[in-house]
Amino acid sequence: MATKTSRKLPSPTPSPEERNAKTKKEIICLIIKRKTKDKFLTQTQKHYYDTLTSSEVTVCSGPAGVGKSYITMKAAVDLIADPNTPYEKIIIVRPAVEAEEKLGSLPGNVEEKLDPYIFPSYYLLNKIIGKETREKLKDLEVIEVFALAFMRGMNIDNSILIFEEAQNATPSQMKLLLTRIGFNSKFFISGDIEQSDRYKNKTHSGLWDAMEKFRGSEVISTFEFKDRKDIVRNPLIGKILEKYDNETE
Repeated sequence: MATKTSRKLPSPTPSPEERNAKTKKEIICLIIKRKTKDKFLTQTQKHYYDTLTSSEVTVCSGPAGVGKSYITMKAAVDLIADPNTPYEKIIIVRPAVEAEEKLGSLPGNVEEKLDPYIFPSYYLLNKIIGKETREKLKDLEVIEVFALAFMRGMNIDNSILIFEEAQNATPSQMKLLLTRIGFNSKFFISGDIEQSDRYKNKTHSGLWDAMEKFRGSEVISTFEFKDRKDIVRNPLIGKILEKYDNETE
């Protein structure tokens, strides 16, 4: 039986300005061209964005629909597109945990195996900077995908690391991740401690553990979306969550 091989699409042709750029940072700024327009639907989103851009490490928890992922990705794009920052890479990390439905062994190399988990991040990047720009940055290794399991021994410099669905990480995995930070880097860690696919007791989650450890700390910023009024995806989500909350009371 013939095996199906993935065909890589040709990379977009670089512009004359990109070919003449002298540094990787110059190329990144030319490709993205300008800062994305500020688009905050609530004051809490704006506060979260300001926390991300001003802190070295931010750990955030909030319910579905409040815009955590969008604001996180927007902040990362804005920072690497700014010629006055040292960031030259966006590193995306997600725990390989399914939402109760096991997919089995996936074919391909490590990156191909991670694609189903990373798809939401690519979807957001496509919305913010466009698919062609996202693919160009990926070809230049400005956007990279890492497996959490293989990060031991790594040192993350001049990068913005995004770790989403952090409620599915163990406390030891969270410790491993946090201690990878090197020089001139930012770590954006987010999830929903009420929606773990791994733990019935949220206090076993690495996200819950980090939020509790660093709450009020000067070392790491913590941020919580507490108000259901901050849900911007669809007002129906708030009503759905209320019904599930009532079941557990």
